[in-house]
Amino acid sequence: MLKKFAVVAICLAFLCGSAMAQDSKTVIANAQKALGDVKSITYSGSAKDVAFQQCGSSAADMNCRGTHDPMRPINNYVRVIDLTAPASRQTGATNNPAGGGATQPMPGTFFQQVTAQQADVSQPWGNSLEFYITPWGFLKGAAANNATASRRKVDGKNYTVLTWSPSVKAPSGKSYVINGYVNDQNLVDRVETWLGENIMGDMHILATYTGWKDFGGVMAPSKIVQTRGGWPFFEVNVTAAKANPPDVATLVPAPAPAGGRGGGGAPAGGAPAPLVVTSEKLGDGLYRLTTGPGSYDSVIVEFKDYIMMLEAGQSEARGLAYIAETKKLIPNKPIRYVMNTHPHSDHTGGLPPLVAEGATIITQKNNEEFLEKALNTPRTLLNDTLAKNPKKAKIETVSEKKVYSDGTRTVELYHVSPVPHSNGLLIAYIPKEKILFQGDFSVTPGQPANDHVKALVPILEKLNLDFDRYINVHTSAAPQTKADVWKAVGK
Repeated sequence: MLKKFAVVAICLAFLCGSAMAQDSKTVIANAQKALGDVKSITYSGSAKDVAFQQCGSSAADMNCRGTHDPMRPINNYVRVIDLTAPASRQTGATNNPAGGGATQPMPGTFFQQVTAQQADVSQPWGNSLEFYITPWGFLKGAAANNATASRRKVDGKNYTVLTWSPSVKAPSGKSYVINGYVNDQNLVDRVETWLGENIMGDMHILATYTGWKDFGGVMAPSKIVQTRGGWPFFEVNVTAAKANPPDVATLVPAPAPAGGRGGGGAPAGGAPAPLVVTSEKLGDGLYRLTTGPGSYDSVIVEFKDYIMMLEAGQSEARGLAYIAETKKLIPNKPIRYVMNTHPHSDHTGGLPPLVAEGATIITQKNNEEFLEKALNTPRTLLNDTLAKNPKKAKIETVSEKKVYSDGTRTVELYHVSPVPHSNGLLIAYIPKEKILFQGDFSVTPGQPANDHVKALVPILEKLNLDFDRYINVHTSAAPQTKADVWKAVGK
């Protein structure tokens, strides 16, 4: 009798599994049919993007207002999605900061692509997901990768959710997951996935597709919005679309080599060389840490019972190297604080190992929400220091000024505003040694100051800080002084 029940149970399980598989295949087929069963599609209009975890000038706005705000306009935007290759390309005309610390936007070209090699789901997910989070790419991936179907309600709307995973695994060994939300009209309203990111942990990537309409024989959304980690990342207003364009291979030509968002994949070469840290003694219990040319420098300050690190800088490897050097120079004291000059990705990369160390992040008030959300996101896709030793990020903020002192050692922190580079910039002043430490206000001897330094100097004059040494996070070829800064602005 028990054997009969077991056989019946196995049969039912098989039938249910087959039904679910059939359901997902039917959902995929119906959605592909609703989109016109296209082999390729092109759409165009206007768009806007951001330099990820950055904020700076654009043609729309010369000053940073917040995380990923402003976004950079992209005019004459065109995208081609080729399902047979499979591949995609997108391009448009932009205005980029001129570089070298200048804020005046200069004409440029946006270009992003997913090649056929990158679209192979055994290749890094970060390189291919821009293809698969499109409705067309998602359905192609779902059909080829054993998607499952379920029902879910989001924002009061019922969806059939198709779920599949690429064959490539995350650094932690966990499978990536991608979900597509198919509405009652068999149209894909949203696609989401997750990608491990140094600051943002299991970063949620969400693309929403709204205002679906018939563009003269092909269905396409009139509005596309992509967020990463909950922050704006990319938007498109679609004004035209065409199915199976005959010139699909040449419609979006690659520009001459110059960077754009996305692009050509992982850099060549093996692992970077180990960082060799050297220190410069600036005073009693006060050191500058550097790795030489191209370094992101930090300053460590010894208090009676703890250490404060000014800037963790750029990468996990650098953060770990600076932690190790700090413990050699000042043993038996905890790193209680790490001061973050501003939230750009090259100035936050070393924070995760400091969080794992138990240090409290000191940052300007405008950066609190971003760092709080990012560093406290689960890190199940990563195998870095913080993933291995998870701790909740502790954050203290500075509004305009904050002084840390134990009676013998003092560090003063100031918000510098308004400046174009970031609305959350801090500088540190160490009065005993008359040192000013700052993130992105670099001067080059013999050359005029850039726009960022020109914005900083009036603020320093108003603060009336009596400094002699001027230390950049971006290491200088030789020690710099207040006189160097004043000369660069013609004073």
